[in-house]
Amino acid sequence: MTRFVALLIVIAPAVASAAKVYNEGTGGSWDCAKDANVQINISDAAFTFTGGCNRIAVNGDNNKITIDVVRTIDVNGNGNAVTIEQADAIATNGNHNKVTYKKGGKVSNPGSDNKVAQAAAPPPAKDKPAEKPAVAPAATTVDCAKQPTYAIATNGANTIKFVGACDKISVTTGKNTLQIESVKTLSLDGGRNTIEIGAVDAIVLGGAENNVTYKKGVTGAKPKISGAGANNKVVQVK
Repeated sequence: MTRFVALLIVIAPAVASAAKVYNEGTGGSWDCAKDANVQINISDAAFTFTGGCNRIAVNGDNNKITIDVVRTIDVNGNGNAVTIEQADAIATNGNHNKVTYKKGGKVSNPGSDNKVAQAAAPPPAKDKPAEKPAVAPAATTVDCAKQPTYAIATNGANTIKFVGACDKISVTTGKNTLQIESVKTLSLDGGRNTIEIGAVDAIVLGGAENNVTYKKGVTGAKPKISGAGANNKVVQVK
C-alpha cells in the first residue's frame, strides 16, 4: 500500500505592524518624529507622545496616555485614560475608556461605556481685571559666521534673527519666530513655529503646525522637504 502524506502549508497574510511597538515595560516618552506610528500592547503603563504622530493603536488596558498631535488614535483596550492636544480621528473600540481632547475631528465610539469629550475652555475669573498681554521677548541676532550650528531646545516663544550662512538650525520647542538669511538644514521637531528663510537646502518636519516660507534653495534648486509631522505648511515666496 502506498502512503500519501499531505503537506498543508498555511500562509498567513502579512500584517503591517507599527513602527514603534510596546510589548513590555512601564511606558515612557516617545518622539513621533522618529517613528510616527505607535502600537501599545501592554497595560498599566504611562506614556507621553510628542511631535506629530500619524497613528496610535492602544491595545492594552488601564494605561495613562498624553499626546500632543495625532492624526488617528484607536483605543482598542479597556479602562484607558487618554489626553490629546489635537487629533483628526478618534475611535474608541474598547470599553470604559476616557478620552479628552482640545482640538479634534471625527469621533467614532462603537465600544461600551466610553467617555469622549472635548475639553472646555476655563471660564473667565470673576471680579478680576483683565491681564495685560504678554510682552514678546526682544529679538536676538545670531551671527552664523561665528556660530554655524544652533539649537533651540530649552524655551519656546523666542524671536531670533540669523544672519550669514548657517550649517544647521534645530528647533525642538514651540511658538518661535525665526528669520533666517541662509541655512543648509532646518530641523523642526517643535510645533507652531513661524519661520522665514531666504535660502535653504533641506527642511525636516518632525513637529506639527509649523509655518515655513522660503525664497530659494542654497544651491539654486528647491530644498528637500521631509519628515512625518502633521499639519505643517511650507510655501515658496518671491
